[in-house]
Amino acid sequence: MYHVLMFGLLMTPKVALALDIDNHLQQLIQSADLRQTKVAFMVKDLQTSEILAELNADVPMIPASNMKLITTAAALDVLGTDFVFRTKLSLIQTDQVSPNGITAETRLGILGGGDPAFGDPVLLGQHGLIVDDLLNQWVQAVAQTQVSRFKGLLVDDRIFDSEFVHPSWPTSDLIKHYGAQVTGLNFHTNCVDVLPEPTVQGQTPRIRLFPDHSFLQTVNRAETSDQDLFTIDRKLGTNELIFGGTVRNRRNAPYRITIHDPPMLFARWFAQRLADRGIEIGSLARASEQEQLHEIKTLHLVQTTLPQILKRTNQDSQNLFAECLLKRMGREMTGRPGSWKGGAAAIRIVLAKRLGSPSATIAIDDGSGLSRGNRATARIFLELLDSMHQDTRKSKIFRESLAAGGAKGTLRRRFGDLEGQVYAKSGYLRSVSALSGYLVLPAESVQIRSRTIGFSFLFNGFAPHKRNFDIKKLQEKMLKRIEQALIDPVTMGG
Repeated sequence: MYHVLMFGLLMTPKVALALDIDNHLQQLIQSADLRQTKVAFMVKDLQTSEILAELNADVPMIPASNMKLITTAAALDVLGTDFVFRTKLSLIQTDQVSPNGITAETRLGILGGGDPAFGDPVLLGQHGLIVDDLLNQWVQAVAQTQVSRFKGLLVDDRIFDSEFVHPSWPTSDLIKHYGAQVTGLNFHTNCVDVLPEPTVQGQTPRIRLFPDHSFLQTVNRAETSDQDLFTIDRKLGTNELIFGGTVRNRRNAPYRITIHDPPMLFARWFAQRLADRGIEIGSLARASEQEQLHEIKTLHLVQTTLPQILKRTNQDSQNLFAECLLKRMGREMTGRPGSWKGGAAAIRIVLAKRLGSPSATIAIDDGSGLSRGNRATARIFLELLDSMHQDTRKSKIFRESLAAGGAKGTLRRRFGDLEGQVYAKSGYLRSVSALSGYLVLPAESVQIRSRTIGFSFLFNGFAPHKRNFDIKKLQEKMLKRIEQALIDPVTMGG
């Protein structure tokens, strides 16, 4: 055992180690030429509860996608680990149910449960399915009723309110996949895939859409050329897509563009698929606020577990998934249609129970972090990470929902050079970069004083001379220094 004498005081190795880590991180920040950038961080040993380093830990910061850590942790508390999102295709009547079952008044009903994963190509792919497989199952379920004409198709998306777009989201983000509308019936992450293909030089390129909504309005002003400068615009409040610019090569991956009013657009698409099968739908409608539906029979049920939703939210930073979690929590707490206001209130209640008074410093504007109205401190993130780590029922689900350094999610190309494993959530907005999570150190390292370290790094307002790439590299250096100090404190202590 060694001791360090500093400022006339005899310091234990434990205190010296914390001071050493703090000094190293401070030096990294000072040498990074961050100028007016606001920096806050906290590092904590989750076995001993010792604070290893901190700077401005109680200063409220814009968290960007680190907000998803708060949303997903709260969802585990409000909804429960066994919660399942459900989307149903049913036979319904809007008046008294006939004793004979199906009548001329029978409609098809799509009952949305707010599931962001309904028709999600990523989760379907994990089960060896594609979107068409799901739609074919629904068409087949209707065909098996042996009814060739229904009075109508009714969409019930009333589990959430009708505010599909958060008022503080930038208008420029609303056609991009991360600005998708949030509804009680979501499909294909509420986006359409756009794949331009070159044709003859000087001629318009071929544009492929999926799902192939034949009723989408499209204007093709693009041109096949020797440059790839393709553009897409969607008039807000409509489903009119305008293509422009130039196309040289066929892309391997499509552009993902949001759609307007996803529930009714999906209903139109499904009705078209039924018509192709010879099944006629009289009318398409959305259930009114007070309308009473009488379910005769469930024809098909799609279910998604909460752990699946959490992984897509945190590992892939899916904004739609986070917002659906927030609205669903509001619904669970109040019994009223899920809303941003109701969901934010639900999260505040959960945080107050978990963290106590420190939770009062948080400002919740949305669930994904796309809004710049969110505020949280590095201490809030550390206390939440610590609380989830100590929760024997939920810690594994929560940690496994996070991206893993060098392995999966948004961190698969980062932190591969560490001896330990990083489980964390990254975040980025203009001039905002964040990283919070766990550093799990390998048990075989004989010098290790703890197994799991919690950390939160928040950077706000970095100037144009610094890019998010630069801040991410700094975050990686900070974690590297922390790991080195814990594995080999003698060498790092100098």
